[in-house]
Amino acid sequence: MKFKIFQILIFFSLFYGCKKENNVPKNTAKENTEKLVVKSEFERIKFVTKYKFDDFPVIKIDSKKLNLKLNTNINSFTKSYKTMINESFEFEEINFAGKYVLNYWGCGSPCAVGIAINARNGKLIEIPTSSVGYQFQKNSRLLIVNPPDSLNYYIKDCAYCKPELYLLDTIKNKFIKLEE
Repeated sequence: MKFKIFQILIFFSLFYGCKKENNVPKNTAKENTEKLVVKSEFERIKFVTKYKFDDFPVIKIDSKKLNLKLNTNINSFTKSYKTMINESFEFEEINFAGKYVLNYWGCGSPCAVGIAINARNGKLIEIPTSSVGYQFQKNSRLLIVNPPDSLNYYIKDCAYCKPELYLLDTIKNKFIKLEE
């Protein structure tokens, strides 16, 4: 019996509470919504660059990786991330600059590091550290670190959000930062 009374009390309190919320004047709810839309904490900037992926094409795109044993003992970075490097080469396809397997992973918040692995000779090239990810293409040597959002904007006052452009120098086996 006590349980029935308890259920009835809960039902009425929920019913009364929901009914009370519906009595909020419509213009007050609209004003609150407008205040939320207008107020923004972050100023966004349109990312404009003179460089495009098509400006740095590759001549040939490989479709298969050679069966290589990677030397992950060449420096402290590759020693620290042996497992990630080997798994990247094993499970990822060629996805960058025609003959490289590029993969990255988190190293804290916000932080990402990664590697470009030459699928022909197994050379390892550390990619620049990122805060919000990377953008790259299979048919280009251009790497965008901290790419803008889908509308091509980034947050102005975010010290680590500004996009940076790098070009893979395949002769020196390193990334060169492009100046705007």
